[in-house]
Amino acid sequence: MDIEIENHIIGEIYDAAVNLSLWPEILKKIVDYTASKTAILTVLDLLNPKYNIVFTYNIPQASIDAYQDENVKAIDMKLHVPLWDSIGVGGVMHFDLSHYASSTNADKQEFYEKCLKITGISYIAAVLLDKGEYRWSVLGIHREAVNQEFSHDEMMFFQRLGVHIRRSLQIYKQLSFAQTMGQNLFQILDLIKIGIILIDEDKVLKYSNKAAQALLEQSKLFEFDQKNRLLVRRDQQAKFEKTVQSALYKRQDTHHDIGGVLELKAKNGQDYMLSITPLSSIQHLIQIEQGAFAVLFLSEKQQQYSLSNDYLKETFALTTRECEMCVRFVNGANMEDIATQCSLTISSVRTYFKNIFAKTQSTTQVELMRKLMSLSMGFEHIV
Repeated sequence: MDIEIENHIIGEIYDAAVNLSLWPEILKKIVDYTASKTAILTVLDLLNPKYNIVFTYNIPQASIDAYQDENVKAIDMKLHVPLWDSIGVGGVMHFDLSHYASSTNADKQEFYEKCLKITGISYIAAVLLDKGEYRWSVLGIHREAVNQEFSHDEMMFFQRLGVHIRRSLQIYKQLSFAQTMGQNLFQILDLIKIGIILIDEDKVLKYSNKAAQALLEQSKLFEFDQKNRLLVRRDQQAKFEKTVQSALYKRQDTHHDIGGVLELKAKNGQDYMLSITPLSSIQHLIQIEQGAFAVLFLSEKQQQYSLSNDYLKETFALTTRECEMCVRFVNGANMEDIATQCSLTISSVRTYFKNIFAKTQSTTQVELMRKLMSLSMGFEHIV
């Protein structure tokens, strides 16, 4: 595998977090690089459909239309989803569907006729990006029967890409909640609950959003030298610098690690999680000079769940008070706790939640919790 090409693709994956239109070209480059035929990126969340993503490359529209048939979707789930049970999120699998054309199994025959025959696809490599009761995200790369099956090196390449795609989608989710509120990326970043820091190749701080500023003041996690360069605890500095350099493509000894996740301990004894990712071609969105930059995402290790009040108001027409109760509820408070914390009677809290249930179309506390969790702005630090 070519390190330079792989690093270029990874850089574009992070750029796609703020520019979704890049995905078709990214899929094309993955297909070309691996001598495959077609590709698809699917990010589906039934509880948060506004931010669903489906991008394809070289898949005929007729095949895409056929897959919209509910029966075909059901067959796909029946045949292939159980195969994922043996691996977790981030895992990669290879499917050999070459026998579907001659299979006597009715489901396999129908899937072949409607989805595979038109493209000639037999081999599928897929990375599971996310999976939940209401969520399903996957990257699929496909080859024809005349090609060889995917090699071990290619499967490991897809798995490495999966880590960066998952991180990119985390960034996309954070930005999506705030995007309608800001005029440029700096304004958007200030609305996001997780701490975000931009540093250059010399580790000089170029920007920090409001959440990061609050965390830095509270934790004293970083120190700064005379040139405003970031320093962590001495025993953690080498690993911090190594991870930053990998996000800036300054290390060529390995192509397995571009950026990464660190657990840092501050002087106040608090543990923090730090994700470090590349930033290469979005400077025009944030009015910052050209150059190599890394993005640091910072949060407390045991962070509370946060929700976007603006999103809840826009989507469900919740009041400010109802939004406050949803935040308390998603962080584990029961009715009695909420009544005490909000200085209300139990009866009043139950009335509020009756309205919340109606507005969110939830019938049970479990269903409401699932919906709110799917909308939470907590950031997952993906190793």
